[in-house]
Amino acid sequence: MIRVACIGDSITWGFTLLNPWKQSYPAQLQEMLGAGYEVRNFGYNDASARFDADTPYVKKRIYKESLAWNPDIVLLMLGTNDTKTRNWDPDIFRRDYRKIIDSYSNLPSHPRVILIAPIRIHLILGKPLLGVHPETMEEGVRPAVRETAEETGLELVDLQDLFIDTQYCRDGVHPQKTGARMLAEAIFSSIRW
Repeated sequence: MIRVACIGDSITWGFTLLNPWKQSYPAQLQEMLGAGYEVRNFGYNDASARFDADTPYVKKRIYKESLAWNPDIVLLMLGTNDTKTRNWDPDIFRRDYRKIIDSYSNLPSHPRVILIAPIRIHLILGKPLLGVHPETMEEGVRPAVRETAEETGLELVDLQDLFIDTQYCRDGVHPQKTGARMLAEAIFSSIRW
């Protein structure tokens, strides 16, 4: 059984979905991968990569649980909440994001760590909803994730063009049911399983 850990924030967890346990991208990825894989959702709402952000992922119990599970594959998608004005610092983001990568890479299972540059953030009525900023995503987080992938030699899945408008993310951030399916399909098709 190949263990797949989906690490992330509310987009991973399935915020806004009626049944995140069945509709989130990790749940749908499990269906696509089938019986030879066990996919677990380690998403945490509002989580940031930065260790001193308002909700640092590394300070949550689910982070420790994900490490203790000793996965074979890690799908790491953090950065959306780091675009908040109070959380964003490019140097600190890069440093702490790299520390998170190292914490998984150094597990006894020596997992295959795959970096996922998060989905696009959209303005709603001309304003960023939930305090997250599209410009910071495109000019800060996404380039940092890409550069980290290049520096570490890790695989990268870049979801920049998955949702070009709010049709599947009505709040500008979180995919609805069809969007979560598209997210799972994009990740599934980008990775050699």
